[in-house]
Amino acid sequence: MEVVAAIDHDEAAHATYCANYAHPAFRINLASISIPRLAAFEADAWWMSPPCQPFTVRGHRRDIDDPRCQALLHLIEALEAVQPRWLGLENVPGFAGSIAHTRLIAMLRTHGYSIQQGEICPTWLGIPNERRRFYLVAERGAARPVDFRGAFQAPPVRRSLASYLDPHPDPALVVPKAIVTKYAQGLAVVDPTAADAVAHCFTAAYGRSWVYSGSYLKDGLQIRRFSPAEITRLLGFPDTYRPPVGRKAFKLVGNALSVDVVKAILADWGPR
Repeated sequence: MEVVAAIDHDEAAHATYCANYAHPAFRINLASISIPRLAAFEADAWWMSPPCQPFTVRGHRRDIDDPRCQALLHLIEALEAVQPRWLGLENVPGFAGSIAHTRLIAMLRTHGYSIQQGEICPTWLGIPNERRRFYLVAERGAARPVDFRGAFQAPPVRRSLASYLDPHPDPALVVPKAIVTKYAQGLAVVDPTAADAVAHCFTAAYGRSWVYSGSYLKDGLQIRRFSPAEITRLLGFPDTYRPPVGRKAFKLVGNALSVDVVKAILADWGPR
């Protein structure tokens, strides 16, 4: 499978992507990309991970009234003219049943796509990271319904959380004792030496919000954050991947998807 283009409007996300991959990448606002330009890519498959905030409690679930939903709505309309054979989408579970979801399903069915959708968590593959997400795949003119569930049926062999950690973590990741005391009841602390240790879902707020944004590690007598590199490993990025740096690092990895889950889906569906 050849990637003909990757598109993101965020400057830091685009720079990080270009630092890791050689294929074409464009910094474009998909809310305003022209249909002729989309068609010019001649892509057989689209994979979309639109902003999740319109479908989250923290984002007030404004759905299509949220400006961050405009790019997805534009792409749904573009499907009328540019009909890739395959389409995949990842988002938070709250996307299911939304107005945006309903519009996407209606458009796909109108144009003869076979659809499979549902929630998947990386823990189903033995990965010690909770990140339940909604996935949808569709194929135009498929002779049989597409199905990505087969890859998640076998009992997983769980890897230890400790195997994903940096050998020499940055001391700057240590959480100040005053913060530990203040948020003692809200910090999701995991002991990586425990056989059943699983990290909670990391969000874009990790590094800014102390609670409800991801897990922290018990490191001896200290509590520390996970590093961006540790999070990208949990998400299935290869060892050669250069994680983002700087103040937006946690935001970018919190907005990423589980590569392992997507690989498992693609193994049973879509272009080869």
